[in-house]
Amino acid sequence: MTVGLDVRSERERVARACRPGQPVPEFVYSSDEDALWSQVFATLRTMHEELGCAEYRAAARIVELPTDRVPQMSEVSRTLRSLTGFGLAPAIGSQPGRLFYGPMADGILHATPDVRPVTEQSFSPDPDVIHELVGHGVILADPEFAELYRCFGRAANRATSDEQRAAIARLFWFTLEVGVVAEKGHPRAYGAAILSSVTEMESFVNADLREFRVEDILTSDIDDSICQPLLFVADSVGRMMTEVQDFLRTRVG
Repeated sequence: MTVGLDVRSERERVARACRPGQPVPEFVYSSDEDALWSQVFATLRTMHEELGCAEYRAAARIVELPTDRVPQMSEVSRTLRSLTGFGLAPAIGSQPGRLFYGPMADGILHATPDVRPVTEQSFSPDPDVIHELVGHGVILADPEFAELYRCFGRAANRATSDEQRAAIARLFWFTLEVGVVAEKGHPRAYGAAILSSVTEMESFVNADLREFRVEDILTSDIDDSICQPLLFVADSVGRMMTEVQDFLRTRVG
């Protein structure tokens, strides 16, 4: 699959031209990109039914991402606004630190509209529209998860040291990116990086699965260039949220 530079550059131009508070613009996708989305999303949907957590599966039924084309960020954003008050804002590439986390306090997730290369269709080390919408977008339809994102945003805005900012990033990674919860004795994914990657979905149950402890997470290494080899499994989504929110509210800022 090849995507013309004019398609990618136009998406970048449109994303960069969008200002805070403006409506989310429409983006042009090629037929090859629509086909890639359809192929990857069809595989992931099947895997989600077995390996996604209950909250994710319920949210996916509400959001109903299209199967035959790359969804417009604007349509997903409208759905989320009506459900949890969260919205999406276009960005190019990974956003650094506070520029990514801070807006979450106001219910805004910066997301890239670009599509991963076909050579990375099963695992992309960089964020792309599949990661943003299948991973983050769906779970943001759940009110409690949406509030957890907001808590990360508020903590990022309060943080006063590099140590605190690093703790926020590490905690976000091991929960909302590669988070796992136990359901009836089996590991189930709720993190966006796992849920949006066929390779991650195939392999996360065989990772080094450890008991969820915030203090252990804060001393663990992140490597987003490969499938995360170490994951922390909470015994319930509720317990994970309580412990994370307690940390963000009492130990940051």
